[in-house]
Amino acid sequence: MDDFLDSVLNYLGYETFTKWFLSEGIWAIFLILFIFIVWFIFHKFARPKISTLAIKLKNRDETRDVGIFVSMLDTKAFDTSVLIFLLSIMSVGLLSIIGINVSPVSSYFQDKSVSIFSWLFSEGIIIIIMILAIWWIVRIIERIFPRVVTTFVMSRSEYGEHEESEKRATTLSRVFTGGAQIIVIVSGLFMILSKLSIPVGPVLAGFGVVGIAVGFGAQHLIRDLISGIFVIAENQYRTGDVVTIAGTSGLVEDINLRRTILRDLEGTVHVVPNGEIAVSANRTKNYSRVVLDVGVAYKENLERVIMILNQIGNEISADPVIGLNIIKAPQVLRIQSLDDSCITIRILGDCKPMKQWNLRSELIRRIKARFDIEGIEIPFPHQTIYWGDDQPRLTIQEKSTTKTKKNKVKNSKEDLTPEAIEQILAEFALAKRGSLWNDQDLDE
Repeated sequence: MDDFLDSVLNYLGYETFTKWFLSEGIWAIFLILFIFIVWFIFHKFARPKISTLAIKLKNRDETRDVGIFVSMLDTKAFDTSVLIFLLSIMSVGLLSIIGINVSPVSSYFQDKSVSIFSWLFSEGIIIIIMILAIWWIVRIIERIFPRVVTTFVMSRSEYGEHEESEKRATTLSRVFTGGAQIIVIVSGLFMILSKLSIPVGPVLAGFGVVGIAVGFGAQHLIRDLISGIFVIAENQYRTGDVVTIAGTSGLVEDINLRRTILRDLEGTVHVVPNGEIAVSANRTKNYSRVVLDVGVAYKENLERVIMILNQIGNEISADPVIGLNIIKAPQVLRIQSLDDSCITIRILGDCKPMKQWNLRSELIRRIKARFDIEGIEIPFPHQTIYWGDDQPRLTIQEKSTTKTKKNKVKNSKEDLTPEAIEQILAEFALAKRGSLWNDQDLDE
């Protein structure tokens, strides 16, 4: 090991390690410490400042776009780039301190830097401006399109359709914004390729061939896109509606040209391709309706029951809280049917979208409470189990007589004590003996 170290020192032109350390080694250590301190300051102080500045800029509407641009520096890729740059400087410095000729490397980097700077100030700056322009246009579309679409849709909405118009505006703004951004990005990409002297014609031809190949294998995707266009154009349902599509019911959380995302009552998310939608049932478009069937006993006065149900509907419509969601007070529509154990009466009422379930629950609660007060019976099914009887059937009078006798015998049995039973038996024996004596006297 000592021989190897001596040979290295002799190669560098030094007799001892101390002389090399005092002349060049201390500078190598200083360089390593300097690079480490620079990286530590950047990672512990500069990087958090960049993150805080990006958050502050994004929280303000006036500087939100600048904040998004600054947030690009708050990434691991930027950290890695800075680390590689510092390690490259340290490597070149250490090689120079050791005595290795780094002039070819420095001259290479110098030539490349000159060529890069010359390209940047000639064509590169134009490409950078194009990239920034594309980025700004995408950001402007993201901020302007929703406002324009919302203003246009709301201006064409009629009185009382504010919530419905907002749902449609949200759906259309998402679709139009995404489509416009894709068009801008693709157009800008072709412009940058042409500026880089890359022929765009073969690229477009390649896209055409790929498109044909993909078209044969992506027929379902094309069907989904076409179905999505008609769903949005015909305003079948919007974001925020409760629908039933492809056998699945839920709240529409998002919709685009390819798929619809539903979330059911249990919180499960269903992704339904638009091409699978044959029939769509929208339960919350423009208004909703509550339909409730109430069964009452045959003995009840129907006119009185109908009057009470209409009163309940008017009361719930006049409620200061629930009544705000009611468009038409729930009233009796008709006598629906004569069932096995009850007469069914149907109630019908209109309300704002997605309020029919709350209205139905409150209506049931008030009907039950009012029927209890009014003494109106709500029948429910009964069952009687008959085990059979071997004796012949009795008439009503026979049944009542038999029942009376059984009760008397039962009561008499319950009243007899052991002493009473002995007395009865004694009286019976004496009576029997007396009857025998009388018979003998008559024979004589």
